[in-house]
Amino acid sequence: MVGVIYEQISKATMSWDDGTHAKVKKVHITYDDVIYSVQVTYGTALQVQTPRRGSVGPMSAEFTLESDEYITALSGYALSTQDVVTSLTFTTNKKTYGPYGNKFGYQISVLEKTGKQIAGFRGKKGKILNSVDVHYAPIPTGTSGLETSSGAQKLHVGGLAGGTAWDDGSDHDGVTNIYVGWNLDGIQYVMFGYVKDGQPKQGGHHGSTNGYKGEIVINDPGEHLVSVEGWYDSTNFILGIQFKTNGHKIYDSMGFKFNGDTDTKFTLQVQDKKIIGIHGFASDHLNSIGAYFVPLPSTTTLPIVPPEKVGAVWDDGAYGKVKKVFIGLGQDGITSVKFEYKNGSKVVKGVEHGTPTLLGFEKFTLQLGSDEYITAYSAYVEKLATQNVVTSLTFTTNKKNYGPYGNKSGFEIFVPEETGKQIAGFHGISGNVLNTLGGYYAPIPMPPTKKLDAEGGTGGTAWDDGSDHDGVTKIYVRTGAAGVQYVKFDYVKDGQPKQETRHGVDGSRGLTREIVINYPDEHLVSVEGWYDSSNIILGIQFKTNKKTSDYLGFESDGTGTEFTLQVQNKIIGFHGFSSNHLHSIGAYFVPLPSTTSLPIVPSKKLGAVWDDHTHDKVKKVFVGLGQDGIASVKFVYIDGSYRVYGVERGKPTLLGFEEFTLGSYEYITALSAYTKTLSTQDVVTSLTFTTNKKTYGPYGNKSGLLFSFPEETGKQIAGFHGTSDSVLNSIEVHYAPIPAVQKLDAQGSTGGTEWDDGSDHDGVTNICLGFNWLGIRQVMFSYVKDEETKQGSQHGLKDRRGQTIDIVINHPDEYLVSVEGWYDSSNTIMGIKFETNQKIHDYMGLMNASGTKFSLQVQDKKIVGFHGFSTAFLHSVGAYFAPLSSTTTTPIVTPKELEAKGGESES
Repeated sequence: MVGVIYEQISKATMSWDDGTHAKVKKVHITYDDVIYSVQVTYGTALQVQTPRRGSVGPMSAEFTLESDEYITALSGYALSTQDVVTSLTFTTNKKTYGPYGNKFGYQISVLEKTGKQIAGFRGKKGKILNSVDVHYAPIPTGTSGLETSSGAQKLHVGGLAGGTAWDDGSDHDGVTNIYVGWNLDGIQYVMFGYVKDGQPKQGGHHGSTNGYKGEIVINDPGEHLVSVEGWYDSTNFILGIQFKTNGHKIYDSMGFKFNGDTDTKFTLQVQDKKIIGIHGFASDHLNSIGAYFVPLPSTTTLPIVPPEKVGAVWDDGAYGKVKKVFIGLGQDGITSVKFEYKNGSKVVKGVEHGTPTLLGFEKFTLQLGSDEYITAYSAYVEKLATQNVVTSLTFTTNKKNYGPYGNKSGFEIFVPEETGKQIAGFHGISGNVLNTLGGYYAPIPMPPTKKLDAEGGTGGTAWDDGSDHDGVTKIYVRTGAAGVQYVKFDYVKDGQPKQETRHGVDGSRGLTREIVINYPDEHLVSVEGWYDSSNIILGIQFKTNKKTSDYLGFESDGTGTEFTLQVQNKIIGFHGFSSNHLHSIGAYFVPLPSTTSLPIVPSKKLGAVWDDHTHDKVKKVFVGLGQDGIASVKFVYIDGSYRVYGVERGKPTLLGFEEFTLGSYEYITALSAYTKTLSTQDVVTSLTFTTNKKTYGPYGNKSGLLFSFPEETGKQIAGFHGTSDSVLNSIEVHYAPIPAVQKLDAQGSTGGTEWDDGSDHDGVTNICLGFNWLGIRQVMFSYVKDEETKQGSQHGLKDRRGQTIDIVINHPDEYLVSVEGWYDSSNTIMGIKFETNQKIHDYMGLMNASGTKFSLQVQDKKIVGFHGFSTAFLHSVGAYFAPLSSTTTTPIVTPKELEAKGGESES
């Protein structure tokens, strides 16, 4: 696992301060060659988890201090040139934790002080930890918390200051009910029900009433409240709150979900004690909350492994069709479903399965009396706490997709489409949430048989084999000199053969042909033929879903009239007109039937979703090869002057990595992959990367289905996302424009008025430069764009007594690649020289003496424009660089400006 290494450290930092607390309880740190972040949990019974300071790094470590263990000293290393903490080591009164990171740079340390602990941290952070300092506090010598007259331990409130104090007291035996209200600003109120000597006792209403409401009932005599957890930010309100009882039952959090980057978390919990009362501060919202604890009864035991909760089995049965679907969305997934069915002309309203939530129902409707049917559905199931929860549902009909409803997390279960079938009923398991969902298949009601009128000539006597068949099994055709003499068809009905009569006459001279159709795998789909003024069908051809017969009789010569019998279904019967020849023929069509039984589909394992997001470009690719395909991938990106090391996606194997590195101006432009299903999961078996310069791969073995992300004009693949577990399950891409022009900041001294010739040129064709013994007086450039000359403005003042030199550049064979110069304390560029791909020109002005030298150059790029600052002299000059290419085009996007480096060169 690796993460981001900053080759140049960002100067955008922010100060942070956790304040001083009772003690440090836990430290979570992320790192590789530098420290990315620290996140500290403080306190003993009342625990406060502060926001993460920095960003998530590729490696992490965590340690928890014992109740009588305190951090007494801190040491580490930092870079001498930038504010970057590279390593940290924590020392307690019992042991040492670390070092974390890489010990390089200069050493930093916070020394141990007699009788003192480190009880808080502060510092600066950006994307990494820039600095760290500490708060000292005395090491406590007694117990924490306050004892009430009843012997209950009172924990101070968790949350922020503000609001009016409230206190339900501690004279209770336990908590029986919890009422919570919240809105978009956070927790609005709390109210608690208690029990004392077997009698209920209602606590006060703390806060204001408006918004969503939730209730928790603790009605089992052996169940009691053991902890309260909440979180807040700078709004001074508790944003979210969660309660836990002794049965390892953790109730859904109410309010906002915890955000580790911005929120501070607190916990009210005392080992081997239960909560019997609550107190805190509230205004129109809940500002803070505390609790009273008493020891657990000696007979109370805690289960080591929570039992898995199983909901109630339910079964709606199967109906004519599904008319409506109602889906109840909860915080962790689907809390309930309800279905409305149609049975003939009767509407059947199903029972709600699960428990409704304050988030209400999200619903869609299948139109009554329409021809829309649910044909498939997919669900994601995840084990949360002690039960399976359906987290997402997606329904597919013969017209469109509905959903997904909920969040896709966990394992995917897919109930596939079955030809000619609909899902006409549901069954499953539910308790307070939807645990599982199954379905019933039933035939889609068949529309009336479609009859196509007879095609051909006029005349003859009508005949009709009818439409009461399942399919055609054999065709007999006799042809003679005048055309088709007769046709005869064999059919099947309910598995029994059925023969019809001959239509026409068996002439004395002719040829009889037979066409066998292998029902039920093969079926007839169309008939083609033609006739002329004789009103007799001269030639005929039959087509099945698997083959096309020869033309029987005469092939059409274009002199007659052609016809076709075909719709998007299958032929089950014929009719027409005949005499001693066949004059015309028509057909009966029905939709394709379903004879396939419902397959048993194993649950499809879903890997973890990952996303590297979009960067400036991909620098390096690692592909881990496994026995069955791609085991893992890992990417290194470039973001401005930073190099970003992505996390490994998948799991490494003993076969190791294949890898390749892209050049500075090489970009991945396309990706192709193969994927197949092995056991219960999809596996990417092969990857091939295409850049604007070459192809890398294939890596792995090409097996399964091919999918690709093609090249898009002017675009690169600048990031990847997908799913992975023990292997790479899927991979997708983020496109971004290929940078066309790079702007180097003006180099030289300060002062002057800014000028800019722009970057919309194909190259530089002429440089006119004037100078005297005081320095460069003026410069003017000529450019070319689409073979048209473009004259730039004069920058500076022309000196009649000075010297003027013109440099001619033979575009397109010759192009400018660099500029070199120097300046001194006069704030004027004293001398300058230009270099093309073919020659280096002499210094113009004065040769470098005792001033500051600068250079403008980017490898594998050419200069297409200039900018800078000037007055009567040239103070500074910068340039626009474009990739070397015979097809250099106008930039697709606005040129990207790089950070000013004040006299340094960019590369």
